[in-house]
Amino acid sequence: MADPVVDVVVQIAGDDLLAGRLWGHRRGRHESATFAYAPEYIEHPHAYELDPLLPLVTGQLQTPVGRPIFGAFSDCAPDRWGRRLMQRAERQRAEAEGGTERSFGDVDYLLGVRDDLRQGALRFRSPGETTYLADEHRGVPTLLELSALLTATEHLERDEATDEDIQALLRGGSSLGGARPKAHVIGPGGRIAIAKFPSRNDDWDVMRWEAVTLELAGAAGISVPRWALHTLDGKAVLIVDRFDRSGERRIGYVSAMTMLEAADHEQASYVDIAEAIEERSPAPSADLRELWRRIAFSILVSNTDDHLRNHGFLRTSTAGWSLSPAFDLNPNPQPGSKHLSTAIGSDTTAAIEPLMDVAELFGLGRAEAGAVLREVVESTRHWRLAAARVGLGSTAISEMAPAFEHEQSALARNNS
Repeated sequence: MADPVVDVVVQIAGDDLLAGRLWGHRRGRHESATFAYAPEYIEHPHAYELDPLLPLVTGQLQTPVGRPIFGAFSDCAPDRWGRRLMQRAERQRAEAEGGTERSFGDVDYLLGVRDDLRQGALRFRSPGETTYLADEHRGVPTLLELSALLTATEHLERDEATDEDIQALLRGGSSLGGARPKAHVIGPGGRIAIAKFPSRNDDWDVMRWEAVTLELAGAAGISVPRWALHTLDGKAVLIVDRFDRSGERRIGYVSAMTMLEAADHEQASYVDIAEAIEERSPAPSADLRELWRRIAFSILVSNTDDHLRNHGFLRTSTAGWSLSPAFDLNPNPQPGSKHLSTAIGSDTTAAIEPLMDVAELFGLGRAEAGAVLREVVESTRHWRLAAARVGLGSTAISEMAPAFEHEQSALARNNS
């Protein structure tokens, strides 16, 4: 099979601009990629680097050793859930045709995503073509189809998915990252949203607890997407609006992993993210303070899945990259001390003392940091009421208590 070659288009202020060309390379298990900017893009007054590893220069640029694809492209490709859908669809195709199941490389996964649902502002098309990869065959599911989608995700997790299940999920799911079952849906007013479903492997009601943390985060002054909770056959489904869309316009997006030129499982810190904000944000002071507030919130609610893919940046203006709304906020009820996936400074301990120690690096004096912490403490202390509002019972609330009531939450009250 020939190596894939595609033109890369980026939408800026509603206009689609040819940014350059991407080549994928596969030699056995080894994968790499090459990218070259179009000369006219480099000369455009609103052109920007698609990736920190892709400076605005002429000539071909190669992925670093061991990287199959540039981070900016990985950010709009499917992660585990979307890949699972595509693999299962390919298996069913091979079985139906009596042929051999094809293997996918990173660029293949990237190009298999529906163009209209792809994350961020990047689009892809074959050289010389005007249509984008991949076109949708049917419309995005509506909220009225949630029940069927929930059933389809349950079938897929049990490895019992039918062709109809797979096609329903592929219509709205292949572009999504993460390991949990989810799909795109059309919300009120035609807004594209993400429906997040429960998993058969969940140890607690993950969707309701994520709704609780989103409510608390908003009350704590943290920017979060619009969300709603639906109940189907007693199971909670969380609907979260896409924040990389403004009407029909696409907004550029990269993860903190891409911004820091990191790879999966590489360790980095919030101080590293702060340095990227200082360098690239059009409003660094506001973004730095917001990020510090989010660290405080994660400590208080035991949100320990705060890895670099769960922080992002939006290209909301030509002036630079702004911190995206917070997402994938989930409490961890494991008792005892906690560790964040992204270190506060030099280590990953989820603790108030190192948080206060780095406050100055986020533009906060000691007194001001204490005032921000006080606001977060005040919002999170109402977690039991928020849990009851989304339908969680007394047993579920008691079992989740270690996520909200712990040594560090007591210290936060004393420091605020």
